[in-house]
Amino acid sequence: MDDDLTLLRELRADAPEPDADRLRAVRARALAPASGRAPARRRRRFWAVPSLLAAATAAAVVVAVNASHTPAPPQPDAVTTMPVRAETVLRQAALVAEGRRRRHEPRPDQWLYRKDLVKQPGEERGTVQEYWTRYDGTRQALRQNGGPLEFQDITPDPGDDDLTPRQYAAKFADLPTDPAALLDHVRGDRHWSTSPKGADAEQPDARAFRVLSVYLDAGVPMPPRVEAAVFRALAELPGVRVDLGVRDAAGRAGIGVAYEPAGSVPGGSTRDAQGRIVSRSYLVLDAATYRFLGRRVDNLQDEVLGGEVLARKGTFYASADLAAGVVDEPGRLP
Repeated sequence: MDDDLTLLRELRADAPEPDADRLRAVRARALAPASGRAPARRRRRFWAVPSLLAAATAAAVVVAVNASHTPAPPQPDAVTTMPVRAETVLRQAALVAEGRRRRHEPRPDQWLYRKDLVKQPGEERGTVQEYWTRYDGTRQALRQNGGPLEFQDITPDPGDDDLTPRQYAAKFADLPTDPAALLDHVRGDRHWSTSPKGADAEQPDARAFRVLSVYLDAGVPMPPRVEAAVFRALAELPGVRVDLGVRDAAGRAGIGVAYEPAGSVPGGSTRDAQGRIVSRSYLVLDAATYRFLGRRVDNLQDEVLGGEVLARKGTFYASADLAAGVVDEPGRLP
């Protein structure tokens, strides 16, 4: 445990200085198991804000944002990571989260801004995407690579499985702060259920990891005690892996959190016929603040489907949260 904390301190020394606490625009991710396989989806209410698991083929804790609105220079694709004891890192994250100040809730007519960098396998520069989402969830605006703003009105749909920012905030307010109770809650949470049934149905621990990841990546701040409970619940979840030195799309090195249970588990990591893990999907956290930096999928083996190579070994997908905040109208920056 002492060795793991020493490694964390060394990594923090190289971490960028975090900006002030800011909100990120709400995710409309393709909510999928940790393997990255997207289930059948109902009609989406929002444009799809980039997410790790969505990009794996189409989606699992709050964010340290870059004060600048310019992405960091591209980094080499090959990086060296180091596994550490997940319980040590996640329990430390819980202690840090408990010490955060609770943030004020935006007005319903204010907008959550978020700026992301997304890199597909083989891309050097990637795509910069900016989103403005009204806090009440009625409108959204999008801009890509500095282009014109595109708008859409959002019609409430009771059958949709995503939530508005205000609905996320209400859900977080009702979550239990005891880690065991929180795990029980998310293991049985059918709000974001996946389509396979029977033997292929997502297992309870896989669902717990996925739903906790959705909570942490929703772009709406959780009460500090709830965020701490999420980290403690992850620390108790079998199959959670933590690696140091995982880089997001902007090249920032952080802490990678993945769900990687032993054997072949529905909703767990995908393995090939030899039992090798095909890809590893990370949430990337800031090494000092434990806030969300981005997502990354490393392709550890060629991924083949029907004789066609979908992703080559050694390639990766990554995203990075570059900036976020609350503004009074779309097009403005925080």
